[in-house]
Amino acid sequence: MNLFLMGGWMMWPLALVSVTVTAIVVERFLLFSSCPFPAGDFTARLEKAVEGDAEPLLEALDRVPLLRRFSALLKARGKAGEAALRIEGETIVKKLEAHLSLLGILARLAPLMGLLGTVLGMISAFSEIANAQAGVNMNQLAGGIWQALITTAAGLFIAIPALFFLHCFERRVDAVASALSEAANACSARTEEGRDA
Repeated sequence: MNLFLMGGWMMWPLALVSVTVTAIVVERFLLFSSCPFPAGDFTARLEKAVEGDAEPLLEALDRVPLLRRFSALLKARGKAGEAALRIEGETIVKKLEAHLSLLGILARLAPLMGLLGTVLGMISAFSEIANAQAGVNMNQLAGGIWQALITTAAGLFIAIPALFFLHCFERRVDAVASALSEAANACSARTEEGRDA
């Protein structure tokens, strides 16, 4: 708490950013944990769907609450149509991407806020030294500088894990979106072959 107070007033906005980043990371982590798709056996299930047995693939989709409507549309593909399936896929991706743009903004904003706090702290430290009557006190100068640098360290401490989790979440979104597209294409190929026959 002592370091927090030494960092100056900019530590309070940084604390707010830190709490928001933590809340987003925890919420997204829980969501992605409840969506274990595509799993390790996805490729095998996909191959079976292409060969005509879509049940294992549809079972994998049904196990994930977020993907059950997509699975239902795949089962009733002839009635649902391509548009409904595409809209549902886009809806799922939007749900997975929710708050990630805010996480990205905060991850980029935190170091800038820390740098601003450092610059303001340096201005204050050098202003006190300039107004000092007895000359430059090196202890005072060093103390002012290290206190000013606290905000930069805090900003980086927030930004580095935020960017890491942002990258992980974006990779998961891409993986789910790609898997849904492949699942739809695999089932579509069998439907079209069945119609041709």
